[in-house]
Amino acid sequence: MYWPSQPYQFYGRNYYMGRLIGEVVPFHNAHDIMRSGRDMQEYPDYMLASLNIQPGMVVADIGAGVGFTSLRLARLVGPYGRVFSTELQPQMLNQLMLNAYTLGLAQNIVPTYASHFDANLPPNSCDLILMVDTYHECINPPAILSGLRHALKKNGRLVLVEYRSEDSRMPNMYNDHRMSIAQAKLELESNGFLLTQVHEFLPWQHILIYNKL
Repeated sequence: MYWPSQPYQFYGRNYYMGRLIGEVVPFHNAHDIMRSGRDMQEYPDYMLASLNIQPGMVVADIGAGVGFTSLRLARLVGPYGRVFSTELQPQMLNQLMLNAYTLGLAQNIVPTYASHFDANLPPNSCDLILMVDTYHECINPPAILSGLRHALKKNGRLVLVEYRSEDSRMPNMYNDHRMSIAQAKLELESNGFLLTQVHEFLPWQHILIYNKL
């Protein structure tokens, strides 16, 4: 089926390649991002361990929220690494940095204010770009992916972690906040990325690893 190359609206909602784009989680729901049960739903430490993140690496956490993943990344890359934590909402970034200072992790986190069209990352800067429960909310995927592609180093990786739309047992999850492998592959391979690895060991999520073409 042919899909428009750019996002479009239908009955007031945003779509891309036939997929309903998810609503961005607002700051007043930030407590849900750091909910106590999330570790048991997503196993973030196992997910990050599978990505072989090394001290000194430069990584980006797109849609960082208040630091659920960024704080873990800061520990992994160590004092000589760097974490670009990008967010649309300045309130999220402010709370993220407060959390980082409290844990003594602020020295290598770079809070980065992004837009719906630009993650605002330096070109050729990142060994790894991570989007945890985030890509499905991007209002303009082609614009965002173009910027991410330019921000990756030659052999850098873009990693999407998304709740599976293929899994009918998924609890308490709106359909527009889930993605199938086929849909993610269609969208990213239409924007200069190649799906190179898929990990399915998490309880509810895909780990989709891309390299740029």
